[in-house]
Amino acid sequence: MMRMRRWGLCLACLCLPVMAFASSLELAQTRAQLAVEYMRYGNMRAALDSADEAVKADSSYQNGQLIRALVLMQLGMDKEAEGAFRKALSIDATNPEVNNNYGWFLCKGTRAAESITYFTRALADPLYDKPQTAQLNRGLCLMKLDKLDEANTDLLAVLRFNGSDVMALREMTRLQLQGSNAKLAAFYYQRLRREVATPGPADLWLGVRLARLQADKAAEKRLGDTLLASYPDSVETQHYLSGN
Repeated sequence: MMRMRRWGLCLACLCLPVMAFASSLELAQTRAQLAVEYMRYGNMRAALDSADEAVKADSSYQNGQLIRALVLMQLGMDKEAEGAFRKALSIDATNPEVNNNYGWFLCKGTRAAESITYFTRALADPLYDKPQTAQLNRGLCLMKLDKLDEANTDLLAVLRFNGSDVMALREMTRLQLQGSNAKLAAFYYQRLRREVATPGPADLWLGVRLARLQADKAAEKRLGDTLLASYPDSVETQHYLSGN
């Protein structure tokens, strides 16, 4: 009987670390999800606190490290965000979601050339459920690097998957304007306007640029006046008024 009691105690001891691990992971998952919700509603202080709690509960929970990196990136804390991205990658360097987001972090700064590797790594995963996001991001960064032909290939791939993708249509219009191709720019701009009920300042500014490329003074004035009246304090309005 004594042996049985001792064996029972031994089993209990073996179970405790497993239960503690599961509890830590569950806590990390809960805190990470809270961070996402706080970030969605713009409460960045609470988002950062929750993300910190997530990685403190379980530093090996990759999604927690990723969410913390995204919160830090949104706060403009680039040095800290870089460290969080690196920790996430150290857990699994092949994770496509981490690679895509780290690539975007690099691209939005001054490291667009470095970002291409990470987008490509994300796209190499056949099980990635959002490849169009990485393809669009890579296209944008290739545009930033003035690699217009490669960017065109990526944007076309996104549009083949979803011809109504507003961001892809917007960036394809921008790409064709950058290459001074008025006919293609007009083609994609018309499709963009069909998808956007109320054009924002970026869309109106694209229209102004297209009208200038087509030497259509009437369209330039009409779109410029709409931009000025609807978005007087936008960067695009400043561009328009300064004649850029």
